Amino acid sequence: MSFVPLLLQNDQILYDALTQLGAFSGGRFPSWEDLLWETGFSFHALTHSMERLCQSKILKKEPNGAYSVPPRPLYLHYREFRSFGQMIEYTGSHRVDLLFAGPAEADAYTAEILSIPPKETITRILRLYSRDDIPFAYEEYDVLYPLLKKVPKAEFQKSSVMSVIQNNLPPGSQELVQSQYFSMMPSYEKDQKYLHLPPGSNILRFIGRIYFEKRPICSFVIRADADQCALKGHRKI
Repeated sequence: MSFVPLLLQNDQILYDALTQLGAFSGGRFPSWEDLLWETGFSFHALTHSMERLCQSKILKKEPNGAYSVPPRPLYLHYREFRSFGQMIEYTGSHRVDLLFAGPAEADAYTAEILSIPPKETITRILRLYSRDDIPFAYEEYDVLYPLLKKVPKAEFQKSSVMSVIQNNLPPGSQELVQSQYFSMMPSYEKDQKYLHLPPGSNILRFIGRIYFEKRPICSFVIRADADQCALKGHRKI
């Protein structure tokens, strides 16, 4: 069973079709007929996925309504980078600093994802990633409180949050399932605070959930400075 929402599965299919048809390798942009045939989408589904890839800055919509590949397209994509962890591995050495780990109050968004009452206590973990003393990403995890309430803070400095959760499940438990996707968006207040970026800078945002026995037990958001990540020097497809 896939935990990736259908809309995001469609975006993946469209991205792979654009790759297959040469859109990212300097060829002409595929016709709608080619894309409809390659994806098997309805016209409505294709239109929506095209618009979402434009919002993520993978594609560009021209004033005349035609679509194209931007001069500096986002080659960091679903096929090669399915997680922030993979992106980190690609970009080389880095340092992780634990900024916070402890109880917090769930906001309405997190409560809805985790199926808990609003303002219920959760465990929140906030970590900052730096390279050469320059911060380039930060992550915020919200986990069901009983799962990690006895875990020492030092554990979150040494290991990934997903590993800590897995290690604190009952012996013989099923493996955790993680789903995440990314989009490009402008920076906002927290990005200025943690990444020292001016408003409007390109932020690569990962949104995800961790499931245990098909139930969401954790939600997370990771925000990275796109210019500091794997966009530079990435090989073209």
